[in-house]
Amino acid sequence: MNNAIMAIDPGTTKMAVWVGHRNRDGSLELSGLGNVRYAGVSGDGWRSEGMMTRVLDDALGQAWNMAGFRVDHCTLGIPNEFCGLIRNIGGMTPDHPMSGQDIEELKKMAASYSLPSPWKISDVLYGGFRADGSRVGNPLGMERKRILLEASLICVNNDFAEQLTRIVTSRKIEVERILSVPLVCGEMFLSREEKQKGAVWIDVGGHSTDIVVYWKGIPVFFDWIPVGGENITQDIVTGAGVTSGQAEKLKRHCILGLAREEEAAATEIPENGDSGATDVSPAFLQEIVEARVRELLEIVKGRIREEGLLTCCHSAVLAGGGISLLRGIRGLASGILAVPIRLGVPDMIGLSSPTLSAVYALGCSSPDKAGGTSKTIRTFIRKIKHRFSNFISF
Repeated sequence: MNNAIMAIDPGTTKMAVWVGHRNRDGSLELSGLGNVRYAGVSGDGWRSEGMMTRVLDDALGQAWNMAGFRVDHCTLGIPNEFCGLIRNIGGMTPDHPMSGQDIEELKKMAASYSLPSPWKISDVLYGGFRADGSRVGNPLGMERKRILLEASLICVNNDFAEQLTRIVTSRKIEVERILSVPLVCGEMFLSREEKQKGAVWIDVGGHSTDIVVYWKGIPVFFDWIPVGGENITQDIVTGAGVTSGQAEKLKRHCILGLAREEEAAATEIPENGDSGATDVSPAFLQEIVEARVRELLEIVKGRIREEGLLTCCHSAVLAGGGISLLRGIRGLASGILAVPIRLGVPDMIGLSSPTLSAVYALGCSSPDKAGGTSKTIRTFIRKIKHRFSNFISF
């Protein structure tokens, strides 16, 4: 299919593959989905190419079987653990009216930064101009002023990008573009107004949590925390003396933020065939889960505060399967972060879950081989410029 697209998102606990197609009006439609869980990887665990290949094969098989066709090209995501962000500034003091060529030179300065191997700059997002310390729009024609340009440089670990690309291409799939997952999620799920006023994207996965802070229209902070939903599951296993499978089921029935113990005690836990799971007190379950969720959100808040950006965040979007599916999470998170909270849910039939936000965002950024794109995709592609072709080699 000429209009087929495919996105691959390697998470810490699952490999997600989205196969879709673009309609004549440029809208996207889901054709197939592969979602394969595994024990979870981070750090050196990613070096197991054999394991990653097996998981990818399973996820591709699921997606292609559901779609009824294969796709030989894809957009590949780089998880936040292997991404970074550097805030940089370019500056000049021209002795003549600022020209268009000067502005282009200023952009080159702002986009230039020497990184240690194996890190490479993949994307540059430009912020605002300053003239003698004051924010200005277009500095064209200004003279005798110190002109500065702010930029956010998105970086990736090139060794990991090469490894992942090598695995995908071994399955006879062309990698058309490689994108930073935290960047595409922030660009896709935060509105223009939210990014301008200041907002935070929080994606809690199985073993890790991604943080992306936007301010004045561009991302200004990336962070990765090695704590996620699996930690909550293990807390239930340890505290309640149940199996991991039972703990996962119990977690789904927990309601966060209940004000009184009597309310929690009145909450019923369906049996679901697990006799051991029904012996757990709902109030005790709430105490276990809520303690870990509060700790995680306090860590997120602390990281943002350390960067001096807490007062810049006026809203937050929560996604990922780690905590976003817990009942009452929006109210609890809003109370801790002191900002309005909404969930980052893909606007697509068959994909409308915050656990699939990353693969959805990657799919929406896929190149249009058929020639037509929707307004959303055109805007998105203008913001995300693929630059890996300059430095990935085999």
